[in-house]
Amino acid sequence: MFVWLAQFIERHSRLHALLLRVWRSFPPRLAGFLKGQFARKWVVGAAAVIIDEEVSPPELLLVEHSYRSRGAWGLPGGSLDSIPGDPTRPGSPPSPDDVLESALRRELLEELGIEITALQFLRVDAIPYVAEEPGPYRLDFYYRCIPQQGFLKLRESLDSGRFKPRSPEISRACLVPLSDLKCYDLYSSDAKLLFEDLPRLEPGLTRSFSNEN
Repeated sequence: MFVWLAQFIERHSRLHALLLRVWRSFPPRLAGFLKGQFARKWVVGAAAVIIDEEVSPPELLLVEHSYRSRGAWGLPGGSLDSIPGDPTRPGSPPSPDDVLESALRRELLEELGIEITALQFLRVDAIPYVAEEPGPYRLDFYYRCIPQQGFLKLRESLDSGRFKPRSPEISRACLVPLSDLKCYDLYSSDAKLLFEDLPRLEPGLTRSFSNEN
């Protein structure tokens, strides 16, 4: 029932945008409580870490989410929808091997119009509490990705103003130097990945982060 309702809302952009504005006005604990009522106990998500290392300092693709009053900036991605089949009956078809990568590619294409290639799985983070929106536990999968069109064309699109998000959930997108990330109001789980995990997982980027101070 709720999956059908969510899909109906997403197909009607004006209704979607209106409800996102209403959602943004909710106190974080109320938003988290409501999400817990309408969502599964665990929410599974996938996020793309898209870094252009050909420029100095390296730059990361960030998006601003329209429905968050706190932690509005973060990595592009989204939650996974249920796969086809009935979990109460035998014979449900198995999910594809690349279900997470496929969901991530679909989300970025639908929300940003960007086709990506997933290069490397970075880590999975089990998050029991999200400060901006307390609610269901999160299981987030992070991937290093590159835009299929190349960073040059992506940069030209962003700088020229031609880039327009395809979803009302996204207000804007930009390439941000790693040394400037602390200037943004980052979603807490993405901030943890970027400031704590990424320098450890990608030692070559450590100098870029150290330039923040």
